[in-house]
This record gives sequence, structure tokens and C-alpha cells, in this order.
Amino acid sequence: MKPTLLALLTAALLASCAPKTESTETSTDGTTTTTTTDTGVAADSTLNNGDTANASEEADMAAGDGLEGMVMNFDGTAKTFGLNENDKNYNVSVTDTTTYEGSATTADEFFGTDRNDANVSVEGEINGESLVASKITLN
Repeated sequence: MKPTLLALLTAALLASCAPKTESTETSTDGTTTTTTTDTGVAADSTLNNGDTANASEEADMAAGDGLEGMVMNFDGTAKTFGLNENDKNYNVSVTDTTTYEGSATTADEFFGTDRNDANVSVEGEINGESLVASKITLN
């Protein structure tokens, strides 16, 4: 009996951790409106922030693997730039394996033009105020 009870308790605990969906129906003048809310997703999802990053990129950034913001202190020769995200500044550097997407798909295209004030999404390894980019998407 103890293994069965333990299995039931474990299943109940796991079920309580699953995202929940709540539905509300409103009827006005014979019409019905159904509103569904997924309570397991944060209301300020980065998918709703109006940029051009796809869902996979947004998931990576939401997991802490990247940032979105405005380019500043652009240095095409050194292949570095600053990134301002929500009033915090990061120093971005690249490697030979950094990939480029969006309006510039190579390092030469990205760093060949002054990108100050451009909007970018940067994925990579964040260490304090430094970010070594694995992917840069020019929005």
C-alpha cells in the first residue's frame, strides 16, 4: 500500500506544478465571448514586446541566454559594441563562430556599417556586464 500511496502523492504534486488554463465566458446580447488565460506563462512575455525575434530566440533570451536592446559605442574595427537593455549597459564582443541573422548575415555586413542606435538581439554568455555573442540578430 505504501508504494501506491507514494505514487499517488507524487502524481498529485506534479499535477499541481503544471501550467493551468482558466476560461471565462461572457454573453452579451446573444453573443458569447470566450477568454482563455494560461496562468503558467508570465504576463510580460517577451513575445509581446514588438520586436522581430522569433519564438525560439525569445525563449533563449527569457532563459537568460541573451539580451535585446540598442547598440551604442559601436567599433567596427575591434568588432565590439555596447548594448543598452533597460537602462543597463553591456559590453558585447564576438568570436569567429558568432552567427549573424536579420538584416546583416555576416560579420562583414554587421560591422561594415555604423550600427549605433540599431536594435539588436544578442545571444551568448553573459558574465557581469560582458557578453560574448554566439548570435546577433539585427532587427
